[in-house]
Amino acid sequence: MTTPLRDGSAPAAAAGIAASGTAAGPARTDPVKALMQRHHGLCARAVDPLEIAAVLEDGGLTDHAAAECRHRDVFSLADELYARTVREEPARPAPGAPGEPGALPCKARARWRFAGLLAGAWLVTYALLGGPALGALLSGSGGISGRSLLPAALPAAAALVCSLAPALWCARWFTARVRHALVASRSRAEFRARAWPLLLTAAGLFTAALATLLWSARAASGAPATSPGELAAVTALGGLLFLARLLATRGSGRAAAVAALAACALEAAALGAGAPGASFAAPPFAAPAVAWATGAYSPSAIPLVACALPALALLAHALTALSRASAHRHGAHAPVPADPGEAPARAR
Repeated sequence: MTTPLRDGSAPAAAAGIAASGTAAGPARTDPVKALMQRHHGLCARAVDPLEIAAVLEDGGLTDHAAAECRHRDVFSLADELYARTVREEPARPAPGAPGEPGALPCKARARWRFAGLLAGAWLVTYALLGGPALGALLSGSGGISGRSLLPAALPAAAALVCSLAPALWCARWFTARVRHALVASRSRAEFRARAWPLLLTAAGLFTAALATLLWSARAASGAPATSPGELAAVTALGGLLFLARLLATRGSGRAAAVAALAACALEAAALGAGAPGASFAAPPFAAPAVAWATGAYSPSAIPLVACALPALALLAHALTALSRASAHRHGAHAPVPADPGEAPARAR
């Protein structure tokens, strides 16, 4: 994605532009065209002018050198380079064709997507039934009847189902806002400063909506008031799944699947530690730790820790991954569309 400037130094890049722009006579060469030809691969593959500006800045191009091209700064120059570059849709071979460079990555993405779906199904099932099951295993009562599990699981199930609507709204809100921020930003640092609050706001709005739905579902069903541990556990699960879906749709499916699988592993280890005669399924220290956590707090402490830690790690990863321009494109070769009001500024 990167094309280094000539000789890799700012003086050389500036000299190249100046030399192109100071030719005597009417046959004066367009300095922007010369720069565009020199970095045609970069300009053709960029999904946003910010990517071009970032590479030019990394190569040492300064605003003074951009002034030789009759632009006020590097970002204005990158806008013109992006607007003037002709982009052709590359020919795409049949999926899975022998020797196709993208065949293995596509298969790998499909495997990670499938693993993420299985992990999500496990996490939701544990959130509904895992707490009572773990409590019964630790107490040694053994018998777990569906008649006792369903009333406790119904409010959480209803809250998770109803949370699909706010999750969709928050994701669309984040997508629209971050793409407008991408158009309005003049540097990578400015876009990062705009994207981080948007991501934190979207995640915060969804988790708040999920917590409200869970409290309302328990109140409507006549169940006992939601304990803080259960409320935090379901909220942590929702936050983990929301961030995982947000990243998976933007090219970070492997990180999303790894975080979900890590949460599954912690919950499975807790069940293995609580099951009599199944100590081989968990480390030796797991049984005392699980017994202490469930005794001191409640069985909901296990899914809380199992989902909160991967969710925080995934949030830290999202702050980096979603602050890049390339994460917000529609397709493999589609550029980020400009806001309609910004179109005249792009096409100089």
